[in-house]
Amino acid sequence: MNRRDMIDMALRNLWKRRLRTALTVLGVVIGTASIVVMVSIGIGMNKGFASQLENWGSLQVIDVYPSGGMEYDKETDSMKQTKKQDELNAKAVENFRQMEHVQAVSPVLEDYLYLTAGKYMADASFIGIEPGAMTALGYQVEDGRALSEEDSKAIVIGGGVEFYNPKLSWEMRNASEPPQVDVLNEKLGVTWDWSYGTRDADKTIKPVKVDAVGKMSADGNNGWTVIMPIRELEKIQKEKQAWEQKQNGGSSNGNRQKSKEYQRVMVKVDEMEHVQQVQQQIKDMGFRATSLTDELEAMKETTRMLRLVLGAIGAISMVVAAISITNTMVMAIYERTKEIGIMKVIGASLKDIKGLFLTEAAFIGFSGGIIGIIVSYGASFLVNFVAQRQGSTMQSAIPIWLALGGVAFSTAVGVIAGYLPAKRAMKLSALMAIKTE
Repeated sequence: MNRRDMIDMALRNLWKRRLRTALTVLGVVIGTASIVVMVSIGIGMNKGFASQLENWGSLQVIDVYPSGGMEYDKETDSMKQTKKQDELNAKAVENFRQMEHVQAVSPVLEDYLYLTAGKYMADASFIGIEPGAMTALGYQVEDGRALSEEDSKAIVIGGGVEFYNPKLSWEMRNASEPPQVDVLNEKLGVTWDWSYGTRDADKTIKPVKVDAVGKMSADGNNGWTVIMPIRELEKIQKEKQAWEQKQNGGSSNGNRQKSKEYQRVMVKVDEMEHVQQVQQQIKDMGFRATSLTDELEAMKETTRMLRLVLGAIGAISMVVAAISITNTMVMAIYERTKEIGIMKVIGASLKDIKGLFLTEAAFIGFSGGIIGIIVSYGASFLVNFVAQRQGSTMQSAIPIWLALGGVAFSTAVGVIAGYLPAKRAMKLSALMAIKTE
């Protein structure tokens, strides 16, 4: 019996008992849809966690800090003391650049300064980085453009930075709307004089002129941040330190760095799956390293048990469907005993008889899987719709591999469930089968 005849005969046999076949397929549909939807909720939760963390920064960026201090040890689930080793200096930055899977590296300088726009000012956290690495490090610009290698006096401002009139009291500032400043078209400056614009302003401090070339979203971790080239921020800090030293009568205030050691370095990895590998290599070099993937893994760990429970619920439905397929095929053997005997007498091989029943079982599993995936997409849409209406962060996501895997799994379940009935059909005696009425 060739394959085409076997498929044609299997379809005709299923169609003859279409009510029983439909009920069996329905069981497979429920089982497949249950597993896929349950797994999709777990996948959706992980995607939601990743999306939430991306508001804080890039998941592919590692923050490196000087060695020494306390560090979390996953193996012992406790904090441990790290040993002081190499300095986080230009040599270390160059070593990071040479590492495999590293896409971009930038030392980071931070300071709290004031942004000026005419008679208005705004206080913000200033971050100095290598300007050409801004986009690679995950800083997203909503309006304008990011910093480039050629920029020196350029800045990118967070959308949450608010200007105010320094001549007004705090009560008046809070009671009035903040002034609207078009930062991309306004002449801006950077100063450390907190009395700028008032009668107490230090006339010796001249704001450093800068141009805003881009604006970031007000949401997320960078909403109140100003990004600028690190070399320019270093110059401003030197002027600030010289002014402070002069105010202190020529003595140092102790804040100036005695060595060229950075307080933080950002390392961008090419793919998220390589982050943990690169992070561990940096730790092995003696530095402290953290990334948002640590938070993501912790979130996934907390939901692992929930995802296992959801998968188990779906698996129970699939087990019931498998039992239903087995029952359907066993009943088919009892009803077609004489037909099996005639097939053996006219020359059908045991392999053909076994293949016929396995094909019927596979068709039940396959058709139930296809319909189950369609139902799963509908249920996933409904879950997302209800969650969105209620303001919940829970979501369902069905990637293509899950859909294809669901169909393959249901087909495999059908074949496995039909294996024992197929062997039973093979063992029937041809003579006894023909005599059966």
